[in-house]
Amino acid sequence: MSIRNEEIADLVLDAARRCLIRSNGHRVTVSEVAREAGVSRPTVYRRWPDISEIIRALLTREVLGTVERAAGASLVDGAEELDDLVSLIVRVVAALRANELIASLWREQLDFMAPYVFERLGTSQQGVLALLADLLAQGQSRGQVRVGDTKQMAAMVLMMAQAFLQSGALVSDILADDWRTELCHVLGGYLRPIPGDGHF
Repeated sequence: MSIRNEEIADLVLDAARRCLIRSNGHRVTVSEVAREAGVSRPTVYRRWPDISEIIRALLTREVLGTVERAAGASLVDGAEELDDLVSLIVRVVAALRANELIASLWREQLDFMAPYVFERLGTSQQGVLALLADLLAQGQSRGQVRVGDTKQMAAMVLMMAQAFLQSGALVSDILADDWRTELCHVLGGYLRPIPGDGHF
């Protein structure tokens, strides 16, 4: 029985994930991934030109999948109160921070990850921005979130969350387990409606 293209893609990405986890985030080769997936190298190369493109596709799937699992139904239904929305964002940050693959790539392949901090938005970041903008728009419609351009606000929330993901280890001894509380204060202060902005 032939395997569909999307099934082969999942096989390869699953294999790449296992290889990267096994190597603790160190570089792997297309040959290793193909062997792990049980497919030929030409089969892999027909879909991705090199290992970097495989990892990019895997990272997109990993980030968006982690966000969806952590947020659950809130991505569709929104949050009842601002505190719920902030807690949702912090919960997603915690899930991304705890993700073994993402953490290992930040640790061992900084040159690969750095462009998504300093040069351009990746596909997963664009997806997260769209989700955030939608949640913020829902919050505005309920009077939970201050007036403003939701795309711009989503970009600021992404930068705050991403800064913690990248640099949280620097202050882990200071913040310890209180980082969630502190991040809630930061996000809540930024998103809270301002008296006179149309919600009061």
